[in-house]
Amino acid sequence: MKKQMDAADFFSSGVESVKSLREITVEKIKEAIVSGYFLPGDHLKERELSQLMGISTTPIKEAFRILGNEGFVQTIPRKGTYVSEYANTSIEEILLLRASIEGLCCRLAAMKMNDSELALLEDQIDTMKELKEDEDAEALVRHNTAFHEMIVHFADNAMIKNMLNNVKAFDHAFRKRALSYHKEIIEGYEEHSAIFQAIKSRDGDLAETLMKQHILRTTEFILSHQKEQ
Repeated sequence: MKKQMDAADFFSSGVESVKSLREITVEKIKEAIVSGYFLPGDHLKERELSQLMGISTTPIKEAFRILGNEGFVQTIPRKGTYVSEYANTSIEEILLLRASIEGLCCRLAAMKMNDSELALLEDQIDTMKELKEDEDAEALVRHNTAFHEMIVHFADNAMIKNMLNNVKAFDHAFRKRALSYHKEIIEGYEEHSAIFQAIKSRDGDLAETLMKQHILRTTEFILSHQKEQ
C-alpha cells in the first residue's frame, strides 16, 4: 500500500471518542478510501490495519461488513477484502444526498438567520478569503468545514443535523481532498461567497441552488481527477 502520509497518524483510532470502536474503525477506513489513501482495487488486510490502528481484528471485520453493505469494499472468499471498483459510485451517491440536504439547509438559513448570525457567517467568509489568498489549504479545510457547519446550525433543524452527522467524517475527508487542488481553493471560495450573499439577501431559492451546484461540481471535479491518476 502506497503511501505518502504517515499511516500510524492517519489510522490512529482515537479510542477516547465516545463513539464505539466499530464506528471509529468504519469512519477511518471510509476516510482513507474517500481521501484517495486507498484506491479501487487495493487489498485491505485485517492484520495490517489492526496493527496500524492498535486494535484487534474483530472491529476490522465488522467494519468490512458495514462498508461492504455500503458499497465501499468487496470481500472475495479465500482471497480477501478489496476497495470496491464501484467505490466512486458510492461516494458520488452520498454526496448527491449531501448536496440536497445542505441545499435545504441554505434555504432554511436564509429564512431563519438573524442579523448577528449573518455577521458571524460573514466573518467566516472574510477569514476564508484571507486563507485563500495565503493559499493556506490546511487552515482553509477547517474554516471551509466551519462555514458548512454554521449554515447547518443556523438552519436549526434537529433531524437534518442528525442526518448530516452520519456523513461528517466522510465529508471532511472529501473536502480535504478537494482543497489539495489550487483551482478548487479559488472556485470553492467564490462559490461559498455567492452562497453567503444569497442567504444574506434572504433568497432561499438561490441559496439552495448554489449550494447544490457547489457540492455537485466539487464531486465531479475530484472524481474525474482520480480517474486520470
